[in-house]
Amino acid sequence: MSDDSAKRAVMVQPGGAPLTYTILVRGFAAPVAIAGRADRPLVSFDLTLTVTHPGPGFPDDIAAVMSYEDIVEDLRRLCAESDVPGPDYLADRAAELCLSHAKVRRVQADVTIPAPDSGGPSSGASLTRARPGQG
Repeated sequence: MSDDSAKRAVMVQPGGAPLTYTILVRGFAAPVAIAGRADRPLVSFDLTLTVTHPGPGFPDDIAAVMSYEDIVEDLRRLCAESDVPGPDYLADRAAELCLSHAKVRRVQADVTIPAPDSGGPSSGASLTRARPGQG
């Protein structure tokens, strides 16, 4: 193996697991058309992504790492949907969108929808998803 190809190997933690880093998306909020509500509440998302580290000697290139902006753009498109059924749907879709990026190994998605102006409780959902074999 040449020195060049060794630099492209994925770094591993003790026990053989690939090295990862964490991306936090906190307080992303956007108006969402919730089914059965006349208003468009400002829905809040908090995401924790576990992402595969590109390894030692990775190039100084944005393509070598996960882009925070890709996740934010995905969330914007999700929030633009019509007649969203509720927080469980939003958390599930947010997790699915994050895992559609090959570098994302695991995601925790927390979603909060404020109560309607007429009162009542806020609603929310939290879930964690991982690629098979990523725990």
